[in-house]
Amino acid sequence: MRRVTQMRMPPYLLRLVLACGTSGGVSLFISNISTSATPVRPSFHCHAHVHIQLHFQTLLSSSTLLFYTFHAPPWYQREAPPHAYVHTLHALCFTLLFSKQLFLNSLYSYFQPLILLLRNNMSQLAHNLTLSIFDPVANYRAARIICTIGPSTQSVEALKGLIQSGMSVARMNFSHGSHEYHQTTINNVRQAAAELGVNIAIALDTKGPEIRTGQFVGGDAVMERGATCYVTTDPAFADKGTKDKFYIDYQNLSKVVRPGNYIYIDDGILILQVQSHEDEQTLECTVTNSHTISDRRGVNLPGCDVDLPAVSAKERVDLQFGVEQGVDMIFASFIRSAEQVGDVRKALGPKGRDIMIICKIENHQGVQNIDSIIEESDGIMVARGDLGVEIPAEKVVVAQKILISKCNVAGKPVICATQMLESMTYNPRPTRAEVSDVANAVFNGADCVMLSGETAKGKYPNEVVQYMARICLEAQSALNEYVFFNSIKKLQHIPMSADEAVCSSAVNSVYETKAKAMVVLSNTGRSARLVAKYRPNCPIVCVTTRLQTCRQLNITQGVESVFFDADKLGHDEGKEHRVAAGVEFAKSKGYVQTGDYCVVIHADHKVKGYANQTRILLVE
Repeated sequence: MRRVTQMRMPPYLLRLVLACGTSGGVSLFISNISTSATPVRPSFHCHAHVHIQLHFQTLLSSSTLLFYTFHAPPWYQREAPPHAYVHTLHALCFTLLFSKQLFLNSLYSYFQPLILLLRNNMSQLAHNLTLSIFDPVANYRAARIICTIGPSTQSVEALKGLIQSGMSVARMNFSHGSHEYHQTTINNVRQAAAELGVNIAIALDTKGPEIRTGQFVGGDAVMERGATCYVTTDPAFADKGTKDKFYIDYQNLSKVVRPGNYIYIDDGILILQVQSHEDEQTLECTVTNSHTISDRRGVNLPGCDVDLPAVSAKERVDLQFGVEQGVDMIFASFIRSAEQVGDVRKALGPKGRDIMIICKIENHQGVQNIDSIIEESDGIMVARGDLGVEIPAEKVVVAQKILISKCNVAGKPVICATQMLESMTYNPRPTRAEVSDVANAVFNGADCVMLSGETAKGKYPNEVVQYMARICLEAQSALNEYVFFNSIKKLQHIPMSADEAVCSSAVNSVYETKAKAMVVLSNTGRSARLVAKYRPNCPIVCVTTRLQTCRQLNITQGVESVFFDADKLGHDEGKEHRVAAGVEFAKSKGYVQTGDYCVVIHADHKVKGYANQTRILLVE
């Protein structure tokens, strides 16, 4: 339910006519009302036999009233008999004449039981009918922002600007730069975060297994549409490529590609269609479009089951570098199966067992195996760039919804990435399509949205983060989280685990008490992630004794972390101090005020490993 947010109303006459029918659904369609001296008669239309009409007669020249929408079965009868759909059971008419404040209080009190019942089945569509571009936004941003760090943003001052603009995670792209370069980035991120007193996560994005062309004589080759060319895996042509014949470094190329398949080169700008196998190492192809290609261009094989290893020799070195530097998460590129997630885990070794593995889905194999990949990983990235080359671009939209929804049900964080605000690499404002793209990711349920070249090499790194933050906030304010909460509960297996039952019930308490914040005590972050899975419509403050948990929760929607050193305190004493620290943090952020409710989740001293208690505190 959304509250009345604004009202300027002189004394008036209100006549409420309520005819209560017995249809299976009720919807009030109410919008902003701006009146002049002319009497106003807005009609609040309801489905089937339910009609609610409010008639206002104003005495002054202007007034504004804001109401909202509800959708539910009749509140007086859970199951209507068949014949009830053709007649009205009863009607109630009354007239009220009172002041502005009395109107608000009386109307809200009168409809409070009805509202609580109606909202249980409110649909997102019905909720959308209540939205206004003048509605205030939420007082917190749930979606997190990941920024790629590059030449434009590597300095401490530039990083502080990104953090203040809304960055939660700093991403290092290991497709570019040396270890020394990334070492500088890590040091600068930590210095900037320390100076601002915040916890910023550091992510290492692996280069991933890839297929590339060889070198061309003269540095490039002009490919003409309709021409015939040959591609070979013979190393003798590795540095002798021409427009007629050139090298591709994937030795199993002839085994996985069949006549009729396509070979995409240079991010799909050049497309070759395979005609036949010339020999075990060579394919005859037709050039489908003209393009000039240069040395070492990337190659994609859409629709082909490629058997490249998940971890190359270079990546093993990169992953060990990440372990030594204490990075918080790995963005593992081109993950095709759950077994490859295990390969990355093995490469991290015992010292890297607490590092999160976020799997980048970039091909059709990853999409097909997504269920097992989600189960093995700590999160998923929808890497739409390479995915849009491997599968048709129009299918990426569907894949995005599939991947995000599956992660939502599993309670795993999910990132939406690539070209989100790409025009802002060089322009001070995004396109309308880009704004819609970011908002759509939030509507789909993404925990994070990611910026790549926009912050790595762009001219407006701070502005692009600020724009993204505002878009996410507006999109979040248009969501009906209660619909999501009900949907996710219906999709869970019964019986569920004890800690998940506690966390889902706690989120239900948020909606029932209209609590303004949740405080979760968790060392591993599991309880905070379970709470976030059920999408409360308030911020989640996780108080933890581990700094790494603070940083890793930066990719979980709606969670803000507070580090608390409880080593010198006993369990129960430390518990109460941590709860107080969480409430004080929420107050300092403006999430709660005196008199608000706050839902608290923690474990008692007899239970280890999961939360088993929920409390509802009144903020003093």
